[in-house]
Amino acid sequence: MNTIEIDASGCWNRKEFAKLLQETIQALPGHGSSVEAFVDSMVFGTMSELSPPYRIVVLGDLRPEVRAFAADLSNAIGQARLERRTRRGDDVEVSLKVGA
Repeated sequence: MNTIEIDASGCWNRKEFAKLLQETIQALPGHGSSVEAFVDSMVFGTMSELSPPYRIVVLGDLRPEVRAFAADLSNAIGQARLERRTRRGDDVEVSLKVGA
């Protein structure tokens, strides 16, 4: 599995973190910045060019807002993968983890 480490210590808020994450997954123009938009791209394969399997590891001293958004996204990705396995019978190996 491809592991991609991103340093989010310079992100002052979730908007800046979302932009960094959009760059990381090679988001297409018009990609949103919500948890749902990232789940759609990462788990269901819409609006980004980065192909699974991959794991994104978020590094750095994160501000609380950024840490909370990354944790929410990590949980949502796990739930979406479970839903995909239940509904479609397949899985996509993607994840986002906060910390090393």
